[in-house]
Amino acid sequence: MCKARQSMRYAVLFAAVALALPSFVLAQDSVDATSEAPTAVEQPAIEQPAVEQPAEEKKKKGPYYKKVQGLLWLEGLVGPTSFDPDKFGGISLTGGTGEDAPKVSGPEWGFAIGVGLGGFYLGGFYRQANYDAYKLGKVGLDIQGILRFIPYVHPMFRADLFYATMFSGSPYPSLTNVNTTGGGVTLGAGVMIPIVRYLSFTATFDWSWMGFAIGGDPVGGGSRINEGIAGQQLGVTFALTIHLIGVRAN
Repeated sequence: MCKARQSMRYAVLFAAVALALPSFVLAQDSVDATSEAPTAVEQPAIEQPAVEQPAEEKKKKGPYYKKVQGLLWLEGLVGPTSFDPDKFGGISLTGGTGEDAPKVSGPEWGFAIGVGLGGFYLGGFYRQANYDAYKLGKVGLDIQGILRFIPYVHPMFRADLFYATMFSGSPYPSLTNVNTTGGGVTLGAGVMIPIVRYLSFTATFDWSWMGFAIGGDPVGGGSRINEGIAGQQLGVTFALTIHLIGVRAN
């Protein structure tokens, strides 16, 4: 009887242990899983330092420049003119009668080359005006003063000294075998506008006084005439100038 009771106790103890063991294992596993799971920790945002942009090496240029520059100037010019060859004094034909040379108008073209020295220009030029009865050619020295301290549109002044001649015809229809030699001076004023780095545009109004020694044979016969005349030329000059050597960017 005692042995039976003792065996029964062992069986009950064994059953209790068997029932409690799975619960213990599950609880242990739950604790381990909880301890092994990583805890997400938010990292503070790191501000990136602002990167400074490098300074531009050259400034951007506008559509045109504000100041005419350059040492070597090459110029092409064109414009309308009017010419009165003997406005200030004409010739006397045989018999003491005078004859007026008609006033004419026509286009003038030419070119120049010179040096620019800041607000001062010195160069040589050739100009030719084409009229119906003859042509007028001038070659000489061109001097310009340019007010460059006024930006974008520079007021400018011109003074020319030149040799002049009329050829391929004559201002006097009653003379043949005509030759002329003479010279004069031009005074002008206008504006010079820088366009781009190497190019500028100029517009001026010019007045020229000219004196000529003129010789010719009268058509009706008689002694050859050798006299002097003095006249004037009015004109508007439009010029494009290319500036080279020493052109700075400003």
